[in-house]
Amino acid sequence: MTSQDDSPKSHMPERRSFAAHSTIFKEGDPADCAYIIEVGQVQISKMVSGRRVQLGTRKTWEMFGELGLIDDNPRMATAIASEDTICMVISKGAMAQMMDEAPQGLNTVIYSLAHIVRSAGQELAEARYQLLQRENPE
Repeated sequence: MTSQDDSPKSHMPERRSFAAHSTIFKEGDPADCAYIIEVGQVQISKMVSGRRVQLGTRKTWEMFGELGLIDDNPRMATAIASEDTICMVISKGAMAQMMDEAPQGLNTVIYSLAHIVRSAGQELAEARYQLLQRENPE
């Protein structure tokens, strides 16, 4: 007899619920998991010169929080549930297993794309900040 639980429930992904306007994670936090939205919507934002800048919105069946699992860097942005939201959770271990099982060479492509996305996110935040400054100087 093994201690491994092979029941159907043991293979179900963890789910987390977030009330509207609750913070899921903050920019700079360690990345311990990624999320896939089952129900709801999540706003992604970044702080630039003390001002919150919206990067985008993630909707049903979209993933967020994956970059830090891929490149092992802190969260590049803050995620806030814009309405009541339920997410499936992808653990750091599950992501590492998927990366380990990826075909040879694919990880290089994935790491490269993660770097590009992280850089593009920073550039987008700075560009949107400049637009906000022109529209609403503080």
